[in-house]
Amino acid sequence: MMALQQSLIQVLIQVILILCVSKDSRDRICISLQNSTENITEERVHERVSFAFNYPYDRLIMFAPVAFTYSCYRFVNSTDPLKVELLTLDDLKTWTSKIEIESELNTYEYEDIIKIVSKTFIEKIAEDPNFLLKIEWREFEKTIAELFEGLAFHVTLTPSSKDGGKDIILEIVKNGRPIKYIVEIKHWKSKQLVGQKSVKEFLKVICKEKRESGLFLSTYGFTSNAFEGLTELERKKIKFGDEQKIVTLCHTYLKVKSGIWTPLQDLQEVLYEQTF
Repeated sequence: MMALQQSLIQVLIQVILILCVSKDSRDRICISLQNSTENITEERVHERVSFAFNYPYDRLIMFAPVAFTYSCYRFVNSTDPLKVELLTLDDLKTWTSKIEIESELNTYEYEDIIKIVSKTFIEKIAEDPNFLLKIEWREFEKTIAELFEGLAFHVTLTPSSKDGGKDIILEIVKNGRPIKYIVEIKHWKSKQLVGQKSVKEFLKVICKEKRESGLFLSTYGFTSNAFEGLTELERKKIKFGDEQKIVTLCHTYLKVKSGIWTPLQDLQEVLYEQTF
């Protein structure tokens, strides 16, 4: 929980600094992180507003990983002249999605924010796999990209549209030779299973681009006939992973970032672990 709290603070500081610098703001800002697994009540918001007003601050930004009650939003609408913003994890996801499309940030600022937000998502998934349900597909692709980069792969995240049938390109150097793999990700909110057609299409991309192999990740798994018709050689070219693989990657990433584990010499082993 402490690591998650630190990541959320980093996200908030990045967001606030960029918003303020871009608007040349001189506001005195109070940041209040509510580290609770329950909805934040109006009483708690009132307490923080009183503190910020009396300090005095110009703006109060409260962050809650879960949510605020409806009465909180009603209350902050009457807190002039103090500006109060209530943010949840969903708000941060929306914000990062928006800046990818219409941001005035430079590339490095944007990438730093995405990395911090992705790390937060990784920690949440490792803590509770059900958090996968709360992540939109593009945020999930960015999270998987951060996972592999943290495990020492060279990572290229393809555009959100016209990606050529692959979402991520991974590169490693093995025995002095560069080797590239591709990753396709299916993260459907409908919990739909990936079928035979999608598997065949991904296999065609692997062969067409002459990749070493490919990893097909499906959050909710595959249909019973998804692998029918694949030859022994084709099964060597494509590996499959589901929620269990994703959670394992998250735990491995956190071990690496905490310094208690280092990536193996053979990154292919990391890529293929717990696949089928």
